[in-house]
Amino acid sequence: MRISSFVLPICSVLLGIAGFFLRLSELANVFDSVTGLPERNALITIIMLGLTVAVLVAAIVFAIRTCLKYTALEGFDNVFGTDSSLFPVAFTLIGLVWIGATIAHYFGLNSSGNMPTTELIFVIISALSGISLIFFAIEMYKNPRRKMIFALSLIPALFMCYWLIMLYRENASNHVLLSYAYKCLAIISGTLGFYFSSGFVYAKSPIGKALISYVASIYFCIVTLADNHPLTVKLIFGSIIAINVLYSSMLISNLQSKQQMGDFAE
Repeated sequence: MRISSFVLPICSVLLGIAGFFLRLSELANVFDSVTGLPERNALITIIMLGLTVAVLVAAIVFAIRTCLKYTALEGFDNVFGTDSSLFPVAFTLIGLVWIGATIAHYFGLNSSGNMPTTELIFVIISALSGISLIFFAIEMYKNPRRKMIFALSLIPALFMCYWLIMLYRENASNHVLLSYAYKCLAIISGTLGFYFSSGFVYAKSPIGKALISYVASIYFCIVTLADNHPLTVKLIFGSIIAINVLYSSMLISNLQSKQQMGDFAE
């Protein structure tokens, strides 16, 4: 495995941690405790925006440079190197955490027995996403050509899309965009990460788009952990962070140099 395969996810995590502490400071000092309105042109908010832009620009530059020099073999199992025990074991553990957090979330919301239908659907799809991660990893490890893998790869992306719709419904009348912007970006980048990862299952090779999505998802999910979310929701975000760390590292470690591939073809 190339040393560089660790650099991108580690840098993404470190930048996310920096954003996490900036976000904590922003929530504590920028928002009015009575009205909930943020202070206009607050320095911490400007620094936070600057860090976010820098992370996204760096991710785009890295992705472009990577696409110019490297390519990927066809097939999800070749792109991510799923022939080792790391893939099924790691994703099974992440899936179990995701499922456990979802079950706890259900009991927390349904303590009074009056869970809204939207939340019930959220819980069901979230649980299916955790289950799909486990079966996807096992089936990909055993037989990457089985048709059920195609459907399993899309379930987490569909869940993230539903989560985004829920976020919009909850904040349709909220004019303080800054209060939920980073959660929105975390869900969007997480959706794209799952979507582009499934693209490799469908014989597509969105290397650059996938790398940008992984970096953005890691960064924004860590940042939004600073917001006032239930522990169960934070555990789901944590699962998404872990998935993107693994995906980014495994993808980079299995990239093939275009020059070497050209020499081999000759």
